[in-house]
Amino acid sequence: MDLIEVTLKLVLAVALGGMIGMERETSQKPAGFRTNILICVGSAMMMILAQLLLGGGGGNSSEIARIAAAVIVGVGFIGAGTIIQARGNVMGLTSAATIWTVAGLGLVIGSGYYVIALIFSGIVILTLFFFRRLEGRPTERLLYRYQLKTRAGREVLLNIKKLALHEGIKFKEITHRKEGAESILSFSFPSSEEKEQKFNQSLLYMDGIQEIKID
Repeated sequence: MDLIEVTLKLVLAVALGGMIGMERETSQKPAGFRTNILICVGSAMMMILAQLLLGGGGGNSSEIARIAAAVIVGVGFIGAGTIIQARGNVMGLTSAATIWTVAGLGLVIGSGYYVIALIFSGIVILTLFFFRRLEGRPTERLLYRYQLKTRAGREVLLNIKKLALHEGIKFKEITHRKEGAESILSFSFPSSEEKEQKFNQSLLYMDGIQEIKID
C-alpha cells in the first residue's frame, strides 16, 4: 500500500464521515461534525495499519480481524457516553447508533471497498435525514408555548436549554425577566406531541422550577 492510497482512504473517510456528521450537527446532537469525522478517519487508519502490518510481514491475517473488533468495542464506549437517562427518559440512542455505524464505515473505507462505502454512506444519510422528516411529518405541526416561573439565576435557564438540546427541540423565541427572587421564562417551539411530553415530564422534576404554564 503506497502513500497515495493511504491518503485517498483518509480523505474519503473525512468526506463521508463529515457528511454524516453534518446531519448530526444541524440536528443539534452532541456527537456532531468533528466527532463523526474523527471516528470515521480513526477507524479507517486502524484498518490501514492492520494492512500495513500484514504487508510488511509484521503480522498475520488475524491481526486485521482483531483490530477491527477492537475498534468496534472501543467506539461502543464513546457511543454509551452519548446516551442520557433522565427521569425514565432515554435520550441519545440515535447518536450512539450513528457513532457505531460511522466506525464501521471507517473500517470499510480502510479495507479499500470504496463503492460499498459510498452506498453505505448514502443509506445512513437517507435514514438520518429523509426518514427523520418522514417520521415527524404527521405530528410536527404543533406549536407549544411555555411560561415558567423559576428560581432566579442562570443555572436554571442553562439546564432548560441543555434539556431542549438533548430532546432535539429548537426554541423559536425566548424571553426572560426577573421578578424579585424569581424569574419568568417564556418560550415557544414546534414539536411532536411525544417530544413535548418528554420535555414536559423532565421539566417537572428539574430543580428550581416553581410553576409551569402551557398554551
